[in-house]
Amino acid sequence: MEFPEAELVRKTFILRQMDLPPTVQFTKKSLVRWFALAVGLISEKESRSTILEVLDAVFVFNFSRKSPPTTNELQEFLNKDKKLGISDKLLRYHLKRMVDVGLIERKKLRYRFAASPYADKHDFRAGFSHHVSTSVHNSLTEIEGVLEKIVNNYSTPENTEKKY
Repeated sequence: MEFPEAELVRKTFILRQMDLPPTVQFTKKSLVRWFALAVGLISEKESRSTILEVLDAVFVFNFSRKSPPTTNELQEFLNKDKKLGISDKLLRYHLKRMVDVGLIERKKLRYRFAASPYADKHDFRAGFSHHVSTSVHNSLTEIEGVLEKIVNNYSTPENTEKKY
């Protein structure tokens, strides 16, 4: 049975507080994996690496080549240069996941890292921080308001026996 409140969920964030051992910082691959785990793109025991390859490709285009990629450019890079054989459907699925968490945005058919309205449009860190912190702050404010109402409802004697 699905809870009726499920339709109220607009976005889900998973931010993990993690250790950053020096060994993680030696290779791009381990840094990308750590980042993907920290922002919830993969789970703790994730064995599939497709999203890591897609994330790496987005980094390559945006930071090394200085050109936000189209879906076709990403697919060509992943299939020809990296020889991965990723389907268009799977690629779009992973890109959508990155868009949904606010990591990247699609503008004019190109995928670029989400920009902050208060910083340089190429400042990935500021963009990521802005999009995530704004959503998390709004959620915390709403949760705190509901928690206050819960405390008030349970503190009032006539409401203590009500069931939900």
